[in-house]
Amino acid sequence: MKTNEDFDNLSKEIAKATPSGVSRDSYNPSNTAAAACPKVTAGKWEAVSSPLPATPNTDLCSCMTETLSCVVADNVKETDYKAMFDFICGESKGKYCAGINKNATSGPYGAYGMCNSKQQLGFALNAYAKAVPNGCGFKGKATSKAAVATPSASGCATMLQAVGAQGTGVVSGGAKASGSAASGSAAEGAAAGLSAPSFSGVFGLGIYVVGAVASGMAMVLL
Repeated sequence: MKTNEDFDNLSKEIAKATPSGVSRDSYNPSNTAAAACPKVTAGKWEAVSSPLPATPNTDLCSCMTETLSCVVADNVKETDYKAMFDFICGESKGKYCAGINKNATSGPYGAYGMCNSKQQLGFALNAYAKAVPNGCGFKGKATSKAAVATPSASGCATMLQAVGAQGTGVVSGGAKASGSAASGSAAEGAAAGLSAPSFSGVFGLGIYVVGAVASGMAMVLL
């Protein structure tokens, strides 16, 4: 293999360097102050430092899924999730999606906003189905299942109690966080947002409410 001229030039310059190391035990940084977050300025920096998104917790997502009595049908493609999210999150000023809300500009964040897209849609479907007669239909895209009142897995009861039925509470720092739960494959959708879950992107509930109203989202899915 023949190297080009730039490689030789780089090699010569590297040879001129005479770095000197510092013993780890002797390292004493002078600037230890934490950098301050930029001021929130419209159009420049709009993300606030508080509140922050929930810590990824696959255990919490699994616990929540066990308690659902209405979930996404297994034969539904992720590309179909968007219409379902748009409809449900546009109803009743978005109250059915409070637990999966993700608004990186001002918050709030739902406790399940870091779950994967199917789990998030299941949460929203379940909330809608509980409030609307025959709400677990969606032309076969949703299905009923036996819900577990209290999952037996360790820590489930404590975590579910902390986040509450609406999914807007916070799991204490002592609860086990077992890694990112937003592991679903990427797909377009309303819960897309911080994880566009894989919809992992910014899920601003207001956007969906306004969008649903503006586009006349009176589509009948039931």
